[in-house]
Amino acid sequence: MTVAGQVDPPSFRVLPRPGQGAPVLEAAGELDQVTGPLLDVAVTDVLDGVAAAGALVLDISGVEFCDSGGLNAVIRAHLRSREAAAVLQLVSPTGQVAALLRRTGVGRVLQVSSGGCPPSLAVRPGADAERPA
Repeated sequence: MTVAGQVDPPSFRVLPRPGQGAPVLEAAGELDQVTGPLLDVAVTDVLDGVAAAGALVLDISGVEFCDSGGLNAVIRAHLRSREAAAVLQLVSPTGQVAALLRRTGVGRVLQVSSGGCPPSLAVRPGADAERPA
């Protein structure tokens, strides 16, 4: 609810998804200049907590809106991943977000998958040795 003179904070969340493969962050809501730092923190936390991740999957299927500030946050996530010797994989962009990635050309620079987590990222390198036979 908006009170006179106040604006509701944009709704955005980014949470780690548990699993055995590459680390996955699920983002949902509005990704913009105000909420972008939440993505920054989540990416740093995940990459700092995983030795040699190899890949970081960012599921953006729940992101309904992204502006230039949000796009900058995605680019920072890409750069932070590279610093950690990992590849950022964006998965399932929809609607306005997919259009923004196409229009800006960012979708040609980053790895983007429209159908969820690619099988090549489902398991971290070396994880096969940990699986029971």
